[in-house]
Amino acid sequence: MAKKRSEHLKMLRNVPLFAGCSDRELSSIGQSVKEVHFPAGKVICTEGELGVGLHVVIEGKTKVQVNGRTKRRLGPGSFFGEIALLDGGPRSATVIAETEVMTLSLPMWSFRSVLKAHPTLALKMLEEVGRRLRSTEKSLSH
Repeated sequence: MAKKRSEHLKMLRNVPLFAGCSDRELSSIGQSVKEVHFPAGKVICTEGELGVGLHVVIEGKTKVQVNGRTKRRLGPGSFFGEIALLDGGPRSATVIAETEVMTLSLPMWSFRSVLKAHPTLALKMLEEVGRRLRSTEKSLSH
C-alpha cells in the first residue's frame, strides 16, 4: 500500500499545477484522491458539461475530442481537468476511455478542503497558472 501511495504522489507531482507543492501539501492532496476505473468506451467527461475535478491517468489510454474530432491521446502520467479543479466550469473537451482506464480523481470539493488546510498552496498554484498564461500569450503573439 505504501508503494502504491508513493507512486500516486509521484504522478501528482508531475501535474504542473502541483509542481511547487511541498511534500506535506502534496501528501494532503494525495489523501484526497480516489482511484476510479472506467471500462473501454466509457465517456469520462463531456465537452460543455460542468467539470468536477482533475483526473490523472494511471493505467490505460484515452482519446481527447473537441467538437467530435480526436485532438490527442493520453496515457499513464497524463492528466486532464485541472481548470475544472479550479473553477468548476464547463469541460473544454470530451475524454473517452479507449482501453480500460484507471485514474486518480480529485474532485473540486475535496481539493477545496486541502486549500483551506494549506492556504499557501493557492498562491503556488496561482503562480503556475500565471506562468502558463504568459507562455500561452507568448506563443499566440509569435
